[in-house]
Amino acid sequence: MPITQYALQNAKDLGLRPQRLELLEETIQKFMAQGQRQAIVTRITRGGHVVFEGCYGTNTKPYGVKYDTLFSVASITKAVIATLFMCLQEDGRADIVEPVKTYLPEFTGGGRDEIYIWRLLTHTSGLRDDEINAANREYIKNELGLTPPEHGSPMEEWTAFNTLLYEKMGLDLGAENDRLNNADYLISLKHPMVRKPRSDMMYCNYGFQRLKEIIDVISGEPIDEFAQKRLFEPLGMKNTYWKAPEDKWGQILGRGENCEGFPFINSERYYQSESGAGGLKTTVEDITKFALMILGGGVFEGNRILSRRSIEEMTCNQNCDEGVTSYGSDSYAAWGYGWNVRTTKRDDTGILRSRSSIDHGGWAGTKILIDPQEDVTAAIFSAEYRTDIVPYSTIYAPIINVFYSALE
Repeated sequence: MPITQYALQNAKDLGLRPQRLELLEETIQKFMAQGQRQAIVTRITRGGHVVFEGCYGTNTKPYGVKYDTLFSVASITKAVIATLFMCLQEDGRADIVEPVKTYLPEFTGGGRDEIYIWRLLTHTSGLRDDEINAANREYIKNELGLTPPEHGSPMEEWTAFNTLLYEKMGLDLGAENDRLNNADYLISLKHPMVRKPRSDMMYCNYGFQRLKEIIDVISGEPIDEFAQKRLFEPLGMKNTYWKAPEDKWGQILGRGENCEGFPFINSERYYQSESGAGGLKTTVEDITKFALMILGGGVFEGNRILSRRSIEEMTCNQNCDEGVTSYGSDSYAAWGYGWNVRTTKRDDTGILRSRSSIDHGGWAGTKILIDPQEDVTAAIFSAEYRTDIVPYSTIYAPIINVFYSALE
């Protein structure tokens, strides 16, 4: 039963209306009946207790759809990267007010010297993925005489292209996780920046990949090894990885050919991705532990991971000064260190969540929410279909709004 026994037995103390949670179950079942998602796994807590959880849909692998089914959570990775950086800062090994070049000495020139680490964390570095990608494509065409495949081209075309590109640049394609052996990164350093830092807030994957590399440099360890010791093991996150062990590959949700990200998300290369922007693989069980630690001011089950002050800094709006905007709006620029801060946003995460709530979504179907005012966490992992197959329909706002309607 999606409504937990604990919630039913303690509804009054938890401030819950069970009949509204029954409507939540009906809402998710409706999405599945309409064919909106291949699979959905969700877990919601209030007062530190699981009050609603459910598994729905199908898996192309025998493992099935369970609470410990691993999902590629894409950009939710960024919230974990930010947390790891704050751990290093508390340990006196790093400082977000340093320029990026302090840790990545090649990251200089063309306006990059003014990019500080906190600007990467708040998406206000002045860097934009589309501008970087366009400049890289032009360089590859004009200077290297190669034509990159178009977005969405088959993996075989990309593999053949990357083999030629790395040969041309004298790099080792098998070592692309090494930033100084990564063609896209090295080419990006050849272009001057188009805009100044803090000119606006623009969500940037490139910046969080740099943050991951800074963590690698400071810790002296691969990201997985550092994260396991500093965060995942202390929280009891037993199914969370960047490089998923081979014996866990069958536990990762298999997506059908009509799903967003197919076939790349199903590939061994993706299972081994160390991307700081989107390489994490985890479960709703594990990410709920992480969310409860953030909600608990850095503490989970008596184990302190971060100080209260670090959590407060991470989760408040860091972009409310200097006239920073996004899409011309102050509210849409509201961002903490690695977290979207709601303030007055009206978006796909539900208008009933508190204005102090934080959240993060992930490409192809994942979302986490933390609401300190209502003492709520929510993890909604799904497998989205391609929009040319099934017209996109958000499931997060209806799920979250219906749940909030159950709160007294």
